[in-house]
Formats: sequence, C-alpha cells, structure tokens
Amino acid sequence: MKEYLNSVQQFFDINFESVRGYFITLALTILFTYALIVVCRKILQQLFKRTSILEEKKKETIESVVKNTSRYLFATIILIAAIKPFVVDLKEVIVAGGIIAAVIGFGAQKLINDIISGIFMIFEGTIKRGDFINVNGEPEGGTVEELGFRIVKIRLINGKLVTISNGEIRKMVNGSVEKRRIFESVVVSFHQDPSIVKQLLREVCEELNQKQLDYLKVDQLTGEFVEKYKVYGLHSLDASPFGYKFSIVATVNDTDYLPAALEAKEAMAQKLYDNKIKMAEQLINRGH
Repeated sequence: MKEYLNSVQQFFDINFESVRGYFITLALTILFTYALIVVCRKILQQLFKRTSILEEKKKETIESVVKNTSRYLFATIILIAAIKPFVVDLKEVIVAGGIIAAVIGFGAQKLINDIISGIFMIFEGTIKRGDFINVNGEPEGGTVEELGFRIVKIRLINGKLVTISNGEIRKMVNGSVEKRRIFESVVVSFHQDPSIVKQLLREVCEELNQKQLDYLKVDQLTGEFVEKYKVYGLHSLDASPFGYKFSIVATVNDTDYLPAALEAKEAMAQKLYDNKIKMAEQLINRGH
C-alpha cells in the first residue's frame, strides 16, 4: 500500500518549472516560425511587385502555392517542437514516422494521387490562379481562386466556392490562355430579312469595337488587334428554335472575357429590339 501511495505521489509531483519552460519554448517557436513565414511571403510579394519577368497570373499562382505549402510546413515544425522534449532521440521518431507514413500510404493512395496530379498541373502550367475553367464536363465554369498541391478552389459565377481534389480532375477546359474568343449568337425569325439583320449586327460590332478597346487582345509583336468584333455570318438555317442563326466574334484578353461577353449580349439584344426584329420561337403542339 505504501509503495502504491509513493507511486501516486511521484505521478502528481510535477516540475512546474519544466512545464513552464516547455510552453514558453513552444510559444516562442510558434511565434518565430509564423513571423518567418510571413516575412518570406512579404519578400516574395515585394519581389513580384518590382519585377516584370513573370506575367501576373504566374505570380499569383506561385503566391498561392507558397501560401498552401507554408501551412503544412508550419504545422510540421510545430509538431516536431511539441514532441521533441518527450523523446530521447528525435531521429528515431522521424524514422519511425517515415515507416508509419509508408504503411499508411498504401491506404492513402488517393491522397498521393492528388499530390502527384497537383505537382504536374503546377509545374506544367496547365492552370494558373485567375483562369476560368470547366472541370469534368460541367457546364458551369468558374475562376481558379486558390491552387495547391492537393486541391483546387474554384469560384463559380453564382458565387459558390467549389473545392475539388487534383486527382479527381479528369478533363479540364481552360478558357484563359492569354486570349479568349467571344462567340455570341442570335436566332431570328424566318420572316425577317437576313440582310437587314446582318447590317444591324455590323453596327453592333462597330459600337463594341469603340467601347471595348481595352478588352480587345493586342498582338505583342505587331501591336495590332488580333481580331476586332465582326459578323461571323449566317451559319445555320435550322437552329432550334427554328430560324436564321447569326453570330459575331472577337478575340479579347482572357481576364476580360466575362464583362466583354455580357456587354456583347446586351448590345445585340438592344439593337434587335430597337429595330423590332422578331426572334425565332419554338413551335409548341398544344394538341388543338
């Protein structure tokens, strides 16, 4: 009984000086590591601001990757600092941890696949932060808001944030590779004169070429516009709803695609409405 009481007493005989020293050291490690990471990020941001070697999207992509990687690095350093006082040889713990990680790895193939896919996407430049993409055939696309080795965060047009693992991306359509083509169409009634519709669309193109000078893509070598707004032509006689299908086209900067496309749609709709052009309508059989 006496031995039992002695063991209990030894268990509760806490060296508060050691405990205080442990928490002070851990707190200082957290503060120092956090400060070092913040300073490194700031230096990187200032470096990018003062240089024009890389394009803006590549700079944002590097910053996003560094931000995500630094989180894992921070957590790893703090974990090592937290367990170090409780082990005799830290190397043995690291080796043991490596063995455990290898064993777990067999059951975490999806995680490994995500990381490998992320590495390839980042270093091959498949996508960059700010790109407008459609993933796995989904009709609704969005802008890449955050890019990491494991996941990609995409902000949809409706404002929702979609997070997808890199390994789950089977097919990706990137609409933001330095330039993007506007291709807007309208279907008018067969009762309308095609030549009048075409002339109205030419007027729309002239107006857009004046309003969207900053949106139009400029060739870096020649200094000329790659493709200003023009009428693509009448390219379908049986579009559904049935009617004449006309389209206008232009090549714009990828970052300006959405506002340019919305403005083009609005200009086309307003011009046709002002000139009382009848749109095609779907014939519905009501059983009469």
